[in-house]
Amino acid sequence: MMNTVHGAMLGFAITMGALVCSAQDATIPIRQIERDAQLSARLTAPAGDAVISHAHEMWSGSSSAAGFVSVTSESARPQTLSRGFFLINGLHLGMAAFDVGMTQHCLADRNSREGNPLMPSSLAGQVSVEIASVGIATFVSYRLKKHGSKLWLLSPSIGIAAHTVGVVSGLARY
Repeated sequence: MMNTVHGAMLGFAITMGALVCSAQDATIPIRQIERDAQLSARLTAPAGDAVISHAHEMWSGSSSAAGFVSVTSESARPQTLSRGFFLINGLHLGMAAFDVGMTQHCLADRNSREGNPLMPSSLAGQVSVEIASVGIATFVSYRLKKHGSKLWLLSPSIGIAAHTVGVVSGLARY
C-alpha cells in the first residue's frame, strides 16, 4: 500500500516539475511585462471643454499635435517580489528542509516514524514532495500578492506552521 502512495507522490512531483519546465518556454505578452515592471502609464488630457475640441482635432487630422498631453505613472502598486515575500517564502523553504532533516535523523535512529502517512520515508521521496509543495505554495503566494490580495501570506504561513510542528515533534524525540 505504501509503495503505491510513494509512487503516486513521486509521480506528482515529477509531473509538477515537467509543468514548470514547459511553462518556461511559454511566450509572455508585452502587457504582462509592463504590469510586472510597473511601467503602466495613463494619458492625461487638457481640462474642461478643451478635451472635446482636442479630441475632434485629433480625429479630423487638423491638428499637428501628437494627441498626447503628458504621460504620468499610475498609483504605485506594491512590489510583488519584495523583501517580505522572500523572507516568508524562504522561511517556509528553510522549515521544510529542517523538517526533512529532522525526520531523516529520527528515522535513522529507529526510535520514531513519519507522522504523515502520505509522506514517503526515503530522503529522495521526502525532498521531492517538499520541493513540489513549497513550489506550489510559493506560486500561489506570488499570484495572490501580484493581484494585491492580503491572503498571499496564508499559503507560506500554513507551511511554516506545519513544518514547525514536525520539527518540534522531532526535537521532542531527539
